[in-house]
Amino acid sequence: MKEILLVEDLDSDAELIQTALKVAGAANPVRRLHNGEQAIAYLSQVEETAAIGPPVPSILFLDLKLPGISGFEILERLRDRQALARMLRIVFSQFGDSNSIRRAYSLGAHSFLSKPVRAADLRGLIEMFPGYWMFDVSLKKTPIAPPDLPSDSKGNDGRITS
Repeated sequence: MKEILLVEDLDSDAELIQTALKVAGAANPVRRLHNGEQAIAYLSQVEETAAIGPPVPSILFLDLKLPGISGFEILERLRDRQALARMLRIVFSQFGDSNSIRRAYSLGAHSFLSKPVRAADLRGLIEMFPGYWMFDVSLKKTPIAPPDLPSDSKGNDGRITS
């Protein structure tokens, strides 16, 4: 199963990401953890029991600003762990400065999204990294409104309406 591991301390941001994933057509099961300590413990357990335990998540959605162990520290700890090497690492944050973005990529992030995460952004990632996702066939072809359309041409969920 191509599980998504979502590490986000704020319930509102986690809900937005999960909603955006559904609107974008992703049907991967999502396991949500609230902080860096939980993430490190879970990934260590998955790594140790890879042959008999739950599979390594295919995607890591990681907030960079977490209480305790930060997203940067998690990326650093994951860097040289061979069992976790195939996991797609997508980081998101309100940090928009170029130093944070460069640092995340230098620590192994594959993509950087700014908060709030939008369904259109996730659709772009799905297209860039197609092998990591499962799709809800009923949503796969749902058009996502580009950000430059006037707001009166969009439904509440971001889909184009007639």
